[in-house]
Amino acid sequence: MKQFLLSLLCCLCLTPAFASDKILNIQQVTSSKGITAWLVEDHSIPVISMEIGFTYGSAQDPEMLSGLSTLLSNTLDEGAGEVAAQEFQKRLDDNSITLKFNSSRDGFFGSVKTLSKHKSEAFHLLKLALTAPRFDQEAVDRMIAANQSRIRSALSDPEWIAARIANDKAYEHHPYAMNSGGTLQSLSKITPVNLQEVFKSTITRENLRVAVTGDITAEELTKLLDYVFASLPPSRPKAPIENISVQNKGQNFLYTLDIPQSFVEMRWDGLGRKDENYYTLLLLNHILGGNGFGSRLMEEIREKQGLTYGIYSSPQLLDHAPSFTISTSTENKNVGLMLDNIDAIVKEFIAQGVTNDELRRAKQYMIGSLPLQLTSTDSIASILLGMQMDQLPIDYLDKRDAAIHKVSTEDVKTLAQQLLTPEPLTIIVGNPTLNDNYKMQVVEDIPNAQ
Repeated sequence: MKQFLLSLLCCLCLTPAFASDKILNIQQVTSSKGITAWLVEDHSIPVISMEIGFTYGSAQDPEMLSGLSTLLSNTLDEGAGEVAAQEFQKRLDDNSITLKFNSSRDGFFGSVKTLSKHKSEAFHLLKLALTAPRFDQEAVDRMIAANQSRIRSALSDPEWIAARIANDKAYEHHPYAMNSGGTLQSLSKITPVNLQEVFKSTITRENLRVAVTGDITAEELTKLLDYVFASLPPSRPKAPIENISVQNKGQNFLYTLDIPQSFVEMRWDGLGRKDENYYTLLLLNHILGGNGFGSRLMEEIREKQGLTYGIYSSPQLLDHAPSFTISTSTENKNVGLMLDNIDAIVKEFIAQGVTNDELRRAKQYMIGSLPLQLTSTDSIASILLGMQMDQLPIDYLDKRDAAIHKVSTEDVKTLAQQLLTPEPLTIIVGNPTLNDNYKMQVVEDIPNAQ
């Protein structure tokens, strides 16, 4: 209940610290020992949120130990130093402190949210987790079992299965092909010693990025940064990750599953976050399939033809393999018709582009939606961290609207021709009825699961 009230207070009552000529008044703060953070002060409510990121993700996991970074995120708060797991969690709960860790293919993340009066305890527990995790065998075994249970449950989930196949086929012989959540076998091989090794490689000052929002001054933050992070090791070697484009374009893969509706995913190459056409991509996506009921795909395939409850497009922003996807589900008998319709809509999009009105409304939405993302300390801190992880400048938010306004209908059409002209990699999970136009390669076993 305490956590719920804290979250509700932040979402409803926070007024971010806006400067007159800026979206946010972001300060770059550097401690006496060289730890840097981005800070937005807001003293209107007594809450502090910190988001941290480390540029070391599950793509660095050894293939035989896939899931190692995920397990690290599960066990960092399972006791640290002299504080055992149960006591550690009790101290968090007793002080209404939220402390979480998670991992992605390209990064490892942590977050702290606390009332100002409990900040000393909150950041002491964070420091313990980042400098002296216990990795007790009981906690490691418990988290391995929980992850294995998650995988077993997912073995009948068509979207999860499709993701495993899509990653395996799109990123053949590349670290991104691995299941970042691990496999049943790989998880069973992970030991506390393995966790200590990945911990040492991940949690370093070189990898560290920090964002803070809320009831704390720059002077207070400089001292806090040194207290929490100064004792981290400076760096550890990282294996280079090669860039890769989507493999198996134009190929269709089928995993047969006895379910009433088939799940479909189509994947093309995308654009990286720092690409000069990134905002063009966002506007293209919004119009084609990223805007729910206002998108071309939803209007044509759900509203007019009733083939699905939902169809969406989305950019996937992996550091070394950005892609663009369309995903949907439909009755097995309609899969061929669904694929025909998607193909026709995409080809029309390539040939005709978008209208001035579509682009105007997409720009209006993108520009107008930003303030809605700046309504709580944790959402602001998350945006500041994302900017740092993506190597964006500190004044990025102030230049965003101008960059969106610059995009023309011709820009969208040109990018659609560039990205969507090649035939996509297509994954189907279900028991579809298909005509001879679709040559399917059958996938017998779910990759990176067992």
